[in-house]
Amino acid sequence: MEIKTIKQALKISKDTIEDFFGEKIDKIEEKDKAFGIIHTKYSIFLICFASGLGKIFKSNFPDLSNQIMWDEGVKISKNIVLDFINMPNIERKKLSILFVMKSSEIFQISPISLLNFCEVTKLELEENGVYYVFPTIFLKKLKGLTSAKEKTTRDKLSIISQINSLEDFDEDDAEYSTVIRDFDVDFFGEIIRTLRNIEKRLESIENYFKRKRK
Repeated sequence: MEIKTIKQALKISKDTIEDFFGEKIDKIEEKDKAFGIIHTKYSIFLICFASGLGKIFKSNFPDLSNQIMWDEGVKISKNIVLDFINMPNIERKKLSILFVMKSSEIFQISPISLLNFCEVTKLELEENGVYYVFPTIFLKKLKGLTSAKEKTTRDKLSIISQINSLEDFDEDDAEYSTVIRDFDVDFFGEIIRTLRNIEKRLESIENYFKRKRK
């Protein structure tokens, strides 16, 4: 199914939220042609209809793109992210951003994690405003098949992460030297640490709401 409008993006997001999280939808708001908000009892989702992946990440951040072996990314206004984080939320519901692609793939990330990651790694783009550009390889996929390219890239990144965590690693080791040679180890290590914090934060939030539902 090809997504063409924000209405369709909201509809597929609603179905995915109900299926994936088991949460009942309380309210759906269509903000404009690219954004909407979905409320549930425990969560608030910012729905971002992204027309396509393309190679927006590689074209704007070629060095980092080469380091993480990934070209595709999503773009979102910094102000929209900040407004979503600061919106009234008396019940302290969990906040999530869902990127809905034309292909009907859906990616998820928390707005705080996206903001922290992009600020740490300086993934800002000035283009009639300030935008964050986030590599999709680090997003959680809620809907859509995992391609062979995604799996291969994740496996390679996992290997490099393990290498960077080894205190006594010898870079002349024949088995790993070709893998690590083209990477800025300190910078890549910073990215990996940031991603681990993202995963831990999301996991703790998910566990909290699972306990609350019981």
